[in-house]
Amino acid sequence: MPYANKKLRVSRVDFHNNYTNLAIDPQTFTTLKNLTIYTKNRNENNQLFGILLHDQRSPKYSVTITARTGNIVTEDNSALLYMENGTVQKYNYADQKTEILNFDNYVFNLTDNKTHEERMRWKSKERFLDELMNPEEDTEEEDLARYKTEIHQRLTYPLLPAVFSIIALACILKGGFSRRGNVSNIITAVCFATLFLVITIATYNLIESSPKLTPILYINFAIFSLSGLWVLNSNYRKRR
Repeated sequence: MPYANKKLRVSRVDFHNNYTNLAIDPQTFTTLKNLTIYTKNRNENNQLFGILLHDQRSPKYSVTITARTGNIVTEDNSALLYMENGTVQKYNYADQKTEILNFDNYVFNLTDNKTHEERMRWKSKERFLDELMNPEEDTEEEDLARYKTEIHQRLTYPLLPAVFSIIALACILKGGFSRRGNVSNIITAVCFATLFLVITIATYNLIESSPKLTPILYINFAIFSLSGLWVLNSNYRKRR
């Protein structure tokens, strides 16, 4: 599951960064993550005319580019804008100066150069067990609580089918069989299984805000499983 969640998130970011940039409508200002693009026209070959691009992704400077023509091409998981006959205006925030450069050909990367793994902080469900147990040093307390909760969830998830089976067997096999059926026993099993599930989910939410309540989670599993085993054992003795 963590591997699949990671891949799904990376795919979503790739789709947003590399493909939504291609949806540029003529005579419309399109803004994508502090990057604004305007084109006067676009022909059937997807060639752009009258390009205005304003990039504010860097905290140190902003870049404004104008070009007569251009084309968007995807290469190596990046969206590149090839432009011809234009100017580049770079404004530095520190010294408040503007640098202007004229160009015949210019290539602009519409995609962030950093890898997704470097700039992403994986969520609890996207982390492997060792990543949950050994988080980064700068991890916030709120995230640490989520990681601890996720660890306990992964330890107890495999036990859920076993506890449900014990509850079902204990209730259905209780007492003798009747030709009219054992509807009452089935209803009892559903009620106890529902109660166990509600307590489990509520405990997951509680231990995230208060880790001191973690023992309640395991006590809940122990009570229902041991009680079910006791009932099964009692039924077995009676039948003997």
